[in-house]
Formats: sequence, C-alpha cells, structure tokens
Amino acid sequence: MTKDKIKEELLKLGLERGMKILVHVSLSKIGHIEGGAETLIATLKEIVSENGVITLPAYNSYNDYKPKLSVVSEVFKKQSDTIRTNQVIASFALWGKEKEKIAANVEYTQEGLSFEAGEKSTLARLYQNGGWSLMLGTDYSTCTILHLAENRADWQSKIIFTDEYVFPDEKNGEKKILFKDFAYQSEDFNEIGKSFEAIYQNDTAAFRSGKVGKANCKLINQRIFVDFAVNWINQNRV
Repeated sequence: MTKDKIKEELLKLGLERGMKILVHVSLSKIGHIEGGAETLIATLKEIVSENGVITLPAYNSYNDYKPKLSVVSEVFKKQSDTIRTNQVIASFALWGKEKEKIAANVEYTQEGLSFEAGEKSTLARLYQNGGWSLMLGTDYSTCTILHLAENRADWQSKIIFTDEYVFPDEKNGEKKILFKDFAYQSEDFNEIGKSFEAIYQNDTAAFRSGKVGKANCKLINQRIFVDFAVNWINQNRV
C-alpha cells in the first residue's frame, strides 16, 4: 500500500484532524506498506496534525510481565518528537502539541505507583480529553482503554494485591517501594467489544469501522466505551 492509499482509507474510517487517539496496530494484518511502520506513523501524524495527540503503548518488562510491543510502537517510541511516560510497567509514548497534557508521569511513591491504569494514568487523561481508540487489525483483547474500565468497575472476585518495585539506590544499593494494583482480566474484552458494537454499530459518534488494507479496523469513542464497559463488567463478572 502507498501512503496516499493508507491516508484515504484512514479518512474513510473516520480519523479526523485534532483527534486524540490511542493506537493499537498489527502491520501483518494490514498487509505490505511501502516504508512500513514509518509510513503508517507519518500518515497518522499528517491526518490528526499537531493539534491532535497520538499515543501508543510503550510498556516495560517487569518480573514475569514481558509484553510484546508492535513494530509500530517500537518505532514510534524512539522518534525524536515523541515523549515517553515514566511508569514502571504501563508506559506510553505520545506525540502532538498537547502530549504533555495527556502524558501522566508518576512519583515513585506507593501512592504514585499504585493502580497504573487508573485515575492518575494516561488512559484517564485520554478519557477526560475526548480520546478515541484506533484499532488497526487488532481485536479488543489488546484494547488498553478497557483497563481503565476495570479500575472503575467493582465485581465480586476482583483481586487487589500488594507487590514491590526494586530500584537502584546510590546509598543502600537498592530501594524497595510497595504498591497496590489488581489482577487484570482481559479474557472477556472481546465479549465486551461485541456487546458494545451490537448497540453502537450505527452510531458514528461512538463507533466507526472499516478496512485499512486487508485489516478490519475500528475507531471508538473512549468515554462512551469505558462507561459502557464499567456497567458491563459490574453486571457480568462474578
């Protein structure tokens, strides 16, 4: 695919100037793109412009948690005009004039490090500022904004745990900070998405879908989606 063709299909999908988007992408599902990840990123920037914000996951590995980033995320987080948040695990890379407004950095204290996908997170700031989730060839299982919904929901088997981060310390060799979080359950994310689409599939203010290359793609209003997901989780998780 050429850059012009990608732009045409992203515009048809509903991507607009000034949007604040959280991107999840599988290049292999889209198919061959001339220039690969760099071309896709450049096209997204051209469409949303600096008046918008582009956000991609830039997660860190920690203990047994070793997430695999997409090729696009790997390229994006290293670009000179992006910034990266300082979370120990749930880090994001961002671009655009308002990237500092959306990026949520934390203090390395128990309160600061606890519930990284909660109300102090980049996810919450996207939600608060009219964010959209752009899914290019991915399904809901990797739709990160749903972790914000999990933070806000309350179900009977929700498990909150305490763990610790260990940092190098010049005086003592290392520093340990306890933090709290809960056990995320992405197993039902596709079911949440399916239920959401059944209601909002014809409402372009909430949900837009189409093709980019060979990939099935979605553009989702995060505020509407998160509010729906909180209610869904409260009603369906046990």
